[in-house]
Amino acid sequence: MLAAERKRGMIGIGISSKAGFEDLLRSLRRSRVRSEILMYLYKNYPEALYPAEIARNTGIDLQVVLRGLKGTGRFDTSNSLLQQGLVEAIERGNETRYRLSERGKSLIEHMHEAQV
Repeated sequence: MLAAERKRGMIGIGISSKAGFEDLLRSLRRSRVRSEILMYLYKNYPEALYPAEIARNTGIDLQVVLRGLKGTGRFDTSNSLLQQGLVEAIERGNETRYRLSERGKSLIEHMHEAQV
C-alpha cells in the first residue's frame, strides 16, 4: 500500500524546511500551468476533480493539465504536482480525480502569509 500511495503523490514530508519550501516555490514559478492547477484545486479544496473539469474551468488544454499533474511530455516528472506531493490522485475503478493534498494546502497558505 505504501508504494501505491507514493505513486499517487500522497506521501509528502510536509513543508518543514525552508530549502524544501523554496524548491517548491521555484518549481511553481517555472510553470504557469502547474501554478494555475494548484490554485484552482485550492479554491475547490477539499473536492476531488476530474482533469476535464480542471481543464474546462482553467482554460488549459486537457493534455496540458494531465502533464502538469503527472509530469509527462515536456514537463519533468520530478516536478509534477503529484511527485512533489502537492496533489493527490483519488482512483475509483478506471477513473481518477485529483485534489490538493495537505502539503499543497500548507504551501499555498505559507505563500499567502508571506504576502501579508
